[in-house]
Amino acid sequence: MSIRQVIFDFFYYLSSGTFISFGILRQSQLGRRYFLYHGLAIAAIIWASYLFAGKSFLDSETTYWLTASLAFIVLFSFSVGLRNRTPLAAYFLGVLSVLGTLVLEITTLHPYPLHIPLILNLGMATLTLGFSMNALCLGHWYLVQPKLSINELKRVCLVLVVLIIIRFIYGTYGVIMLLQGKGEGEIYRYLLSSSPGIFILMRWCWGLLGPLALAYPIWGTVKIRSTQSTTGILYVTVLFIITGEILSLYLAAFFGIPL
Repeated sequence: MSIRQVIFDFFYYLSSGTFISFGILRQSQLGRRYFLYHGLAIAAIIWASYLFAGKSFLDSETTYWLTASLAFIVLFSFSVGLRNRTPLAAYFLGVLSVLGTLVLEITTLHPYPLHIPLILNLGMATLTLGFSMNALCLGHWYLVQPKLSINELKRVCLVLVVLIIIRFIYGTYGVIMLLQGKGEGEIYRYLLSSSPGIFILMRWCWGLLGPLALAYPIWGTVKIRSTQSTTGILYVTVLFIITGEILSLYLAAFFGIPL
């Protein structure tokens, strides 16, 4: 494993998760430009991360699936607004290609016993990163379209809050399992002096507890239609989530700990 894998995985999970989150937004409300601008930005990030990091370790089959996901994301971005089924087909084929890329990467780079927990972990990481970033971008979009219905932001934030709660439960359960059977002194030594333990503690505090503490303020501000307050809270939330997911990727890549 190498740091290049962590870099590629982070940007691919973030970008593909944002693309997946487009599925709950209505083009009739947001307009074609939102999907075009953000879709092409996603494609550019995926391509750059592949050239910089992913190309050095991804096998040919995984690269084919990644290329397919990139092509469908671009097709979706340009076809949104057309009065046919092209955008819908491009979206579902793009999501399928993304999932294929993620699963193939896990199954080729990690030993078999870790496949299921790592796939669960990457699935939650992808969705949490994607929905948090999409919520932040959507909060800014209200500056462009101030008359936009608040229901779009409400829908994304509701899914994000649910994902934060699920992520917290899954991660906390993983920490409990890691510490199971250890005495109080062993737990302190493991978390405060061992190499994975320190990262596990940081992962839980920053990436799990931090977003959970902000989940209620996010939903509370969006309910009262305060888009600026929601966007400000989302900035901090995204920072917590990004920090936590980078630590999660590091723990998975170098220690085989899906957290």
